[in-house]
Amino acid sequence: MKRLLAFAAVAAAFALPSAARADFGIRAGIEFPVTTHYNSTDSSPGGSFSIGDSFQPSLDVLAQFGPSDTLAFGLEGRVNFASTNDFTRTGTSLGPEVMLNIPILPIYVRGSLPVRLEPNAPELGLRLAAGFKINLPIVGIYAELAADMPFVGNDVSGHSEDAFSHQIISVGAGVEIRL
Repeated sequence: MKRLLAFAAVAAAFALPSAARADFGIRAGIEFPVTTHYNSTDSSPGGSFSIGDSFQPSLDVLAQFGPSDTLAFGLEGRVNFASTNDFTRTGTSLGPEVMLNIPILPIYVRGSLPVRLEPNAPELGLRLAAGFKINLPIVGIYAELAADMPFVGNDVSGHSEDAFSHQIISVGAGVEIRL
């Protein structure tokens, strides 16, 4: 009986994440807005467009510190582009992020508060994402679905925004390196 308990304890130590181990990681990937919706206002009729109407990729970089394998805190940076005729940079955002990895399953959820640094006035937004990742010994591969919406600030034309003024649904994929 003692051997069985000892074996179970050793198996659990290898199978479950170690809460005492801290991990650093860097994620880099590319995202594409699948659909974007603008609500109508007094000065704008609103409307929607999709990836078929306008190709607007983003480069996404995320530096993380995880006190455990289930919880990580990080800083997310994103550089947006528009490629109607050429790849023109359309903005940069940076903000804090928290990620919850679901034990046993290769899925995660995360939220961040990106601040658009430029162009024009800053804007605080909310980003909610869920995805899955395949963990290899040093590198992980991920794919995710993200929803972005503004909290407060001004859009690029100077109009005040809130959480209901526009929404962006994106898909992305990339690699994660754990140190």
